[in-house]
Amino acid sequence: MNEDVRLHLFRKLKEENCFWSYDVSKMDEISDEALIEHVLLYLDIDDIDLLFPLFGYKKVKRVWLDRVAPQGEMFRQYNILYAWYYFGAKRPEAYVKSIETRHINRLFAA
Repeated sequence: MNEDVRLHLFRKLKEENCFWSYDVSKMDEISDEALIEHVLLYLDIDDIDLLFPLFGYKKVKRVWLDRVAPQGEMFRQYNILYAWYYFGAKRPEAYVKSIETRHINRLFAA
């Protein structure tokens, strides 16, 4: 069942041409993290809901925090929605802004 869900999500992303920089003939080489990131960025709520039973809350949140939330203004409205709807942030705008700021500070500290 889990492989069916993963394959379903992968196919939807492939139809949207979201894996343009990947060799899609080697689906097994696409990491869970890349799949989660692309689903959060490019698919709809029904598909995002499938991530949690497939990968677990902690893994989805970690990918969101590390790879999606820091992307800034282009995806800010999505990230505010995710912070509130999926991750229970009481002040989602401030939460997303703090994630973005932390990410920028880490880049400059390195």
